[in-house]
Amino acid sequence: MQKSHVVQSNRAGFRIGEFVRACGFSRSTFYNLSKDQQPRSVKIGRARVIIETPAEYLRRLAHVQA
Repeated sequence: MQKSHVVQSNRAGFRIGEFVRACGFSRSTFYNLSKDQQPRSVKIGRARVIIETPAEYLRRLAHVQA
């Protein structure tokens, strides 16, 4: 049985893999984003934690591109 990945929109932070699955693009696309297209994130130890929800990020990205 395959495990379903559901992203909760009320979460405070996302790891990169969770975030790209929720947004619908690949890790390689994520790493190739320009500086103004990158989601807001913080570094905690060796981990990068994205601090905006996928919905917030996609809205901001649409506004930047408009």
